[in-house]
Amino acid sequence: MPITTTIDHTRKLIVATTGPVVTDHDWMWLQAALRSLVDSGLLFDQLLDLRRVEDCRLASQVMRLSAHNPALASDSRQAIVAADNLTYGMCRMYEILSASRCLKIEVFRDLHYAYEWLELVCGP
Repeated sequence: MPITTTIDHTRKLIVATTGPVVTDHDWMWLQAALRSLVDSGLLFDQLLDLRRVEDCRLASQVMRLSAHNPALASDSRQAIVAADNLTYGMCRMYEILSASRCLKIEVFRDLHYAYEWLELVCGP
């Protein structure tokens, strides 16, 4: 399922959402798209909304690889929201492996808490 990204210039936030299936290819595409935005100077916070994922096909090797080269500016924050247990676990692994790079990445089960952590009001 393709991942869609939206840029909210008012809130300085990049929002990415996915459908019921997320694959290694989807994750790597998202990382490349986010990296391109960061490289172009768009240093916004990021919200990865994976709540609709029902079928997580992410391999641990892909999460390790992306954790060593995250698509996040050093001054930005990345909140990931995942409801499915496997998706949540894979994203937590990404968060933990990214910690050595001193990046601000947090994984949540609830969108409200992700927005709160990003210091934003929940919703559009």
